[in-house]
Amino acid sequence: MNKTGDILFFVLLFILQLVISDYVHLGPWVSLTLIPLLIICIPLSRSPHAVMLIAFALGLGLDILSDGVPGLNAFAAVLAAAPRKFFYRILVNADRQDKTEVPKIREVGLMKYLKYLGVITALYLAAYILVDCVSFRPPLFLLGQFLISWVASTALCLLLSLPLQNRS
Repeated sequence: MNKTGDILFFVLLFILQLVISDYVHLGPWVSLTLIPLLIICIPLSRSPHAVMLIAFALGLGLDILSDGVPGLNAFAAVLAAAPRKFFYRILVNADRQDKTEVPKIREVGLMKYLKYLGVITALYLAAYILVDCVSFRPPLFLLGQFLISWVASTALCLLLSLPLQNRS
């Protein structure tokens, strides 16, 4: 797919995240996020600094446009984006580290892709949940919220990553 199509897909995912943030409320136990999928969709050829700047902009944009706490999503997105290349090399395939593509299920396999997506989502949610409500909630609540949100967000990101299979 061409660069315009990639940007359009990225923008549509961000708009969907805004809709989820503003209109999908599943109670205090579930925080749905697509930011990890957006981070994974950034080509591996980008430098870590550029990826962290893009993640910061995504998070801050989400905070501002969805009436969130300014900086909360930005912090969590940067924390998830910083080690993404490291986790890609470890979890997906060390031989593929020099490729400049976006990881796809059909190329790396479902289990490797799911592990990679799960780790990036876990990093994002751990930072988000801990900074959001660490002093107001008991530790077991935070753990439950993290686990439920992690499973739900990873499943949603996996479902939405299926259209990536048709992109070249």
